[in-house]
Amino acid sequence: MISVQKGMEKAVELIKRHDYARIVSHYDADGITSAGIICNALLRREIQFHTTIVSKLEDSFIQGLNDPLIIICDMGTAQLDLISAHLNEKDVIIIDHHTPPLTSPTPINELVSSLPASFALINPYLPESAYTGVRGKEGKGEEEKEIEGDICAAGLSYLVARRLSSDGMGNIDLAGLAVAGTLGDKLRIDTGTNKMILDEAIKEGVISVEKGLKLGDGKIRDLILFSTDPYIPLAGKVEWVDAFLKKLDIEGDRNIRDLEEEEERRLTAALLSLSLESNAGAAINRDALVGNTYILNAEVVRKGIDLMRMVDACGRFGKAGVGIGLCLRDGKMIEAAVSLYMQFQSKLVSELNRIESGEGIIKELPAIFYFYVQERGVTGILDGIVAEYLYPAKPVIALNMKTRDEEGARAETKISARCSKKLIAEGKEDGIDLAKAMEKASKEVGGFGGGHPVAAGASIPEGSEEKFIATLDRIIGEQRKKIL
Repeated sequence: MISVQKGMEKAVELIKRHDYARIVSHYDADGITSAGIICNALLRREIQFHTTIVSKLEDSFIQGLNDPLIIICDMGTAQLDLISAHLNEKDVIIIDHHTPPLTSPTPINELVSSLPASFALINPYLPESAYTGVRGKEGKGEEEKEIEGDICAAGLSYLVARRLSSDGMGNIDLAGLAVAGTLGDKLRIDTGTNKMILDEAIKEGVISVEKGLKLGDGKIRDLILFSTDPYIPLAGKVEWVDAFLKKLDIEGDRNIRDLEEEEERRLTAALLSLSLESNAGAAINRDALVGNTYILNAEVVRKGIDLMRMVDACGRFGKAGVGIGLCLRDGKMIEAAVSLYMQFQSKLVSELNRIESGEGIIKELPAIFYFYVQERGVTGILDGIVAEYLYPAKPVIALNMKTRDEEGARAETKISARCSKKLIAEGKEDGIDLAKAMEKASKEVGGFGGGHPVAAGASIPEGSEEKFIATLDRIIGEQRKKIL
């Protein structure tokens, strides 16, 4: 990975020239917390802003951006050619952690080297050669700290905010939002730059770490009833949850934080035992159920996992403003965010129960599993749960039919691809890469796709699903041959 220090320094210089900024970010937890961090940092410098949360950057949207300073978070690398073409007279900051597309008409090296001088690109996942000859970037200096380990957009935005501080505190209190974004993208917090961010925040009292069940905060009955990650086989089954708790002699209406140490041990052991006895494809790993929980002392939602889940649900239900409000520490937004999260979990649980009880819903091909989703807005999260807990032996592909409402727009199918962490680990660097597979397969049917090796997405024209799935199965099969 390459140093992103000069990109951050350039971003801070650009921001300081303006009294207004347009922020554009992705709609998931990482995207919204990234935007939230930048919003807070701008507020503290008395810079006004307008924030827009989107599911993707389309050509027409990019062309419509007409603000002197534009900050794009958690996206932008894949659209670098369009951004450069349409916004070349603007000050533009791109804070992204996605790898560049393989099939771009213009090689990423050429795109980066030809960026306008008014652009600041912050992405540690670009090939080092892309920065050769870039104006204002002389290469890595030995004194500069590199980004170590996997980092999300919220982590990168936090590092920018630290440099943008004008009060001597370095915006370190925003570290909780970076942790929430990291949890949302399921990246490790205990290594590399993420650990550096966490350790500094702990030292300053911004974050506390506690050991316990990773179910979040709330009533025990509700937490088990809606527990999808970690996936508990009781999810969605009211009578089963009540019987389970009665057998343990634990009152379901109690808050989980009020459990005695012995009660929590008993509950944990019972949940792990239940997982082993279930028909799920993979039993819950103890580390997925029990371990470090992050308390965000500066945020209105104190548990990191709860803030991440609420913000993510807000974005997926088209209520990103509520999520941004939480990031800006508006306590009045909590009730609405909790309601959205419970609606989201209800959809997830409904889909999971359908998958568990129905024959033939999950279809198997030589290299992949795939299925069609009925609920809107849950595709990626649902797919991740199925891949991690129910069908971990192969990558799992979820397809969601969606007809565009805009006049003249084509009907398209949204695709999510997920792979269990264990399967990726077995493949190491030369095995499964869902981002590459999805990009190639979607392009063959007139769509587009990309993402990360363990989690990727695509949009394809309606009617091309069978060809897409067959193509994807072939591509992933070829990847798997390298590790079998």
